[in-house]
Amino acid sequence: MFRRVCLFFAACVFGSTPAIAEEHLVSNQAEYFTAAKDVEAGDVIVLANGTWQDFEIVLTGAGTAEKPITLTAETPGKVVISGQSNLRIGGEYIVVTGLTFLNGFSPTGEVLSFRRNKQDLANNSRMTEIVVDVFSKPDRYESDYWVGVYGRNNRFDHNFLAGKTNKGVTFAVRLDSEESRENG
Repeated sequence: MFRRVCLFFAACVFGSTPAIAEEHLVSNQAEYFTAAKDVEAGDVIVLANGTWQDFEIVLTGAGTAEKPITLTAETPGKVVISGQSNLRIGGEYIVVTGLTFLNGFSPTGEVLSFRRNKQDLANNSRMTEIVVDVFSKPDRYESDYWVGVYGRNNRFDHNFLAGKTNKGVTFAVRLDSEESRENG
């Protein structure tokens, strides 16, 4: 009887233990997309130092205020995103930090976007310590935004934007949906 009570107690304690957040160090785009597919609150994806060529980064998920989903550089300033690349985030409580976008351009209308698509806006999310430098479309008359802010309660801080040579605004707060109007 004592043994059954102990087994029941152990099952209750260990069965109710929350999942442990994971840290994923990724070295290539295939590893990134595998890690990003199953992220959960508290998970951290770390991009290995080096140059990431032609990389359209998409990250969406449901983080929390206490356990955001984080995308970060292994060493800030040593993860360079170049070529035809961009970053789009959606969902709740996503944090991106330490990336450098250099010598390339976005294949879409924005380099950094607080939405994955029109239906998946980012809320309560942050992009910080990001560099975008000389990341302009080859045709100076082709328009894009470097940063498009959608959703609610998002933060873009401690970043460096320089060297835009093509048509279009550098930073735009987009109020084109009901979800974006009361944006904090």
